[in-house]
Amino acid sequence: MREVDFGEGIGSKPIWLLDNPDVPTTALYINEKGKAPPNCSSRFGTDPLPWNYLFGGMKALPRSLLYNRDAMQNFALFSEPIIRFVDLLVGATNAMRVDVTAITKSSEKKTSLRMAHPDLEQCVGLATAAFALELVKKETIQPGVWFPVELGNEARKNILRTSKEDTLVYELGEGFD
Repeated sequence: MREVDFGEGIGSKPIWLLDNPDVPTTALYINEKGKAPPNCSSRFGTDPLPWNYLFGGMKALPRSLLYNRDAMQNFALFSEPIIRFVDLLVGATNAMRVDVTAITKSSEKKTSLRMAHPDLEQCVGLATAAFALELVKKETIQPGVWFPVELGNEARKNILRTSKEDTLVYELGEGFD
């Protein structure tokens, strides 16, 4: 567990290591560019705090159960009304923080992105729309399948600009273009 500050109105929250597909793809992309092997990790946390322990407890379930589509669908249908009720009580804010450190022989640069939306569903919708807008323009993203890390600087900037609509927190540090 690590405490991380997600910005004004959100504050510090506990987060834990979590596998995320973007971690190894980011590491592979950086290595292909001739850089030193990166140290990449992804962390996750939710509020209220007990959800984290329930989420962590899922690791104790047998893989055969976790891979059983019918069982997991039934679990999702059972849990959804409980989750929606808790969201009504405490909110459904989604906060994200990305920290990047680039170390070379002569310097070390750091920057962070902190972004929070009042509602997870709105956040996902804006992010999806931002990617779609870039694809439709056909100026910054070439046809094909790309990992997010492979997008060019202009596409990333456009996507972030669109995604920040209605944010509670949006802080993008300087130093990386």
